[in-house]
Amino acid sequence: MSIFARQLVLTVVLAGLAGFTGVWFGAHGLPIESTPPPAPLRLAVDELTRRGLVGLTPAQKDKINDIEVRFAHERNRLRARIANANSELADALADEMSIGPKVDTSIEHLKTLIGDLQRETVAYVLDLRGVLTEQQQMVFDEKVVAALMTAPD
Repeated sequence: MSIFARQLVLTVVLAGLAGFTGVWFGAHGLPIESTPPPAPLRLAVDELTRRGLVGLTPAQKDKINDIEVRFAHERNRLRARIANANSELADALADEMSIGPKVDTSIEHLKTLIGDLQRETVAYVLDLRGVLTEQQQMVFDEKVVAALMTAPD
């Protein structure tokens, strides 16, 4: 077999492998992390509380854990309500296919629930802050403000 023929066969085989690989990844997708990365505020709170960057006492850790458990329960409850409100909005859009009374009501309901979640999150951060000493609060405040100033991607 001539050099040209070998190179042609090699090129065809490599092109076939590249095509197969492209089709396979297109059909199966690349493995992607199933949970979204935590928000900057969540990272800041974790860094300061769970990782102990502010020198927490055992009593502070216990209080923070209690606050975390309460907030996780409330956050999950509100997220479930937000998911239901999204479904209501989808149904209203399917019925009206315009910004009609049902869609308006659904949007307002959703806005209220999102506001409730934001309010609970702020209360949670302030509850955590209340457990800290004055010096710890200064570090905490700095990190929380920086996290809130971080623009979402």
